[in-house]
Amino acid sequence: MKETEKIEIMHFDQEGYLEDGKALYETGKKMTALADKVADEGYDAVFLMGVGGTWDELMQLEYLMNKFGDRDLEVYLIHAAEWNAMGHKRMTEKSVVLTASESGTTPEVLEAVKKMKGMGVRVYAMTKPEGLIGQAVGAENCVAMASDHGSGGCEKGYYLADCFGLRLLNRRGCFPKFDLFIEQTKDIWKDMLDIRKRFEPRAEELAKKYALAPYTMFIGSGALWGETILFSMCILEEMQWKRTRYITSADFFHGTLELVEPGVPVFLFMGEDENR
Repeated sequence: MKETEKIEIMHFDQEGYLEDGKALYETGKKMTALADKVADEGYDAVFLMGVGGTWDELMQLEYLMNKFGDRDLEVYLIHAAEWNAMGHKRMTEKSVVLTASESGTTPEVLEAVKKMKGMGVRVYAMTKPEGLIGQAVGAENCVAMASDHGSGGCEKGYYLADCFGLRLLNRRGCFPKFDLFIEQTKDIWKDMLDIRKRFEPRAEELAKKYALAPYTMFIGSGALWGETILFSMCILEEMQWKRTRYITSADFFHGTLELVEPGVPVFLFMGEDENR
């Protein structure tokens, strides 16, 4: 394969990435404060709402809250476009919604937020306060995303969402080590940068070998299933026009296995949880 362009993992503002990481510690405190407000006021259910990549990103929080939460906690991951068409029977004026939009203008999310506010539902958003969605939920209910996806927005969005969701668990007595979690992740961004640097040679090797494959399979599960979808659909299909097939490890042997043949790359996302 003739190399026409060299793309490097480290080709982004690394210093800016670390600075954003430092600022994120303080931003996370705002998310924690919003969660405390919700806990003080009370709620009957938590809804995590996204569309496309944000839906994928919030999937890990739904997994964590259902895994560590008590039996009375109700947590639902909802897709904004589907909610606009179908609604949700468990959503009431006592419910709370967490959503996200990097652009601040995602049409499906904006439509849903306006409808929810009309129902009296509390909505909090990870978005720019001056954006249309930020204006709809109110600046006091917004936390601006610390960075864009070009320099690590996904993982930082995960962190902010976890500050909110895990704090709710903590207030219910279900996640007692919340403060330790915050302290241990305070300087994680240096490690995240180092992981990128160490993986660069391997990434180039894989890209050269499989870039022109007709399509590629990605298998994931548990806390990594949302990231598996996001990487396949948003990073490869949307941004690079690469054909992919993402499948859960639980379902892989119930159909997709029959499509594995020479020339079809298969990547497995191996997590650290019970679904590994």
